[in-house]
Amino acid sequence: MWRESASLILAAKSVFGAPNPFNYKILCLKRSSKSGFMPNTYVFPGGNVSPSDSNLEWLKLYENFGFCKQSFDDLRAVENIPNVLEHDEKNRLPKYLSFRICAIRETFEECGILLARPKINADTASNWASFIGGKELVSWQHKVHDDSEQFFKMCSHFELCPDVWALKNWSHWVTPPSYLTSKFNTIFFLTTLHQMPTVHKDEREIQDLMWTTPEQCIEMNNQQKVLLPVPQFYEMSRLKTVPDVEALSDFATKRARAGFETYWPFRVKTNEGMYTILPGDDLYQKNDENNTAIPQVEQLPEARTKNRILHKSKYSNVVQIENFRPKCNHIAPVGAHLFNKGY
Repeated sequence: MWRESASLILAAKSVFGAPNPFNYKILCLKRSSKSGFMPNTYVFPGGNVSPSDSNLEWLKLYENFGFCKQSFDDLRAVENIPNVLEHDEKNRLPKYLSFRICAIRETFEECGILLARPKINADTASNWASFIGGKELVSWQHKVHDDSEQFFKMCSHFELCPDVWALKNWSHWVTPPSYLTSKFNTIFFLTTLHQMPTVHKDEREIQDLMWTTPEQCIEMNNQQKVLLPVPQFYEMSRLKTVPDVEALSDFATKRARAGFETYWPFRVKTNEGMYTILPGDDLYQKNDENNTAIPQVEQLPEARTKNRILHKSKYSNVVQIENFRPKCNHIAPVGAHLFNKGY
């Protein structure tokens, strides 16, 4: 059974010296060694969608800030909408909203960053609620960790609303059926901040927290210092092609309504190593959710178009891109440039 979840790629502007082309860093969290899924890996903030994220009381809160239902229209993708976002439930928030609230709640719960707009300034974006800090913030962080409904109570108490507009549609990943542990159906959002916020990691879930450039993160993976799951490795490789945070923000905003291509990896074992075959690759096969077997061959047949990752070990990962152009006006990890036509 696949759990519905949301994750947030959070890029914050930072000033570097001349040797480093990146002017931003990405927030990464190290999962607990006791985690039932991908223990000890570095991931983006996120987690399972809770029923409280879909409560219609959120709409009443937004109405108190002057936001009507039409205020959210631009958040919905107009095409390429994954099934996980299509089937809204009666008397619940639309999923394109509840998944955003989930990503914001989980980011607060795991690292203490609250993406919100205060009521006194609701018509303009707020990077994060920096006016809540210290013991008060940590106290609410613990409350939300223990009970997701506390997130709504906290927002009501401080007269603020989750800044769902700051989150841009980015990607959609589904865990392959061959994973015999937990499986997730995850929407990834992206947001950019003008400066790096203060963080307060949740010691009960998070072993470590770091800010890193996409390039540095991939290099640390190669040096066996950081273990990355497939979605994080691929997305970091994609972000590596965009070193400027303003350009990244502009690109994410312009392509957001083009929606998501579903990345449901197809895995194949070879003598060379494990391959993760992704949509657009000539050898990609749509997964049968009931088939947990991983095919094994001596080597892959020739292919003209490639969108895949070769895993020689859990730390040795290489994205292979050839004659590949992503759908949904997106960028490829290798061989693409942000300013090419197409978005």
